[in-house]
Amino acid sequence: MHKINKVIESVERLYNQKNPVIDWNEWVFEGHVKVVADWVEKISEKHDCDNESVLAAAYLHDLAYAWTDKNDPDLEEKSESKAREVLEEAGFSEEKITFIVDKIIHGHGMQEETEPETLEAKVLATADALAHFTTDFYLEICWNRYLFEDKSLDDYKKWVLEKIERDFNNKIFFEEYKEIAKPYLQSIKTLFGL
Repeated sequence: MHKINKVIESVERLYNQKNPVIDWNEWVFEGHVKVVADWVEKISEKHDCDNESVLAAAYLHDLAYAWTDKNDPDLEEKSESKAREVLEEAGFSEEKITFIVDKIIHGHGMQEETEPETLEAKVLATADALAHFTTDFYLEICWNRYLFEDKSLDDYKKWVLEKIERDFNNKIFFEEYKEIAKPYLQSIKTLFGL
């Protein structure tokens, strides 16, 4: 079996388990992770990057959401640790695992307001932002009160309006994809600006 298929199977298996903290695994896997992977494939076709690594990163980038939530202070550490384990079990070399986790997954999230260093991290960041814009991401979280159980609707709307600006301005690294995201940005602004 191809290494990337092993990664996908492992990730799907983890998301198929019941998350004891938040009941959203099926939606996260189908409605976000797979959409990010689809965008990664489309974007990486147009750029000379390590397609296998960035596709693996797409499936692994939010892995800890399979068993915890956004409020977990160790979310990123848990996610990256489990990603290393999945990649090792799939047969990736230590060098490739380090690249995927440290340079793509960790690098895509814009921690400490730093821009991704690698083309692959820029592809993943762009795909992640596009998945937020082109799906029911914001509505699903709002409707089901995922991640914001103890917040008011006004707090949630404020968070959405700030996040869509960050996603559009800081996470989409290719102009043609900003053009795709622009009408979604406007629609979400209109809806959550009410």
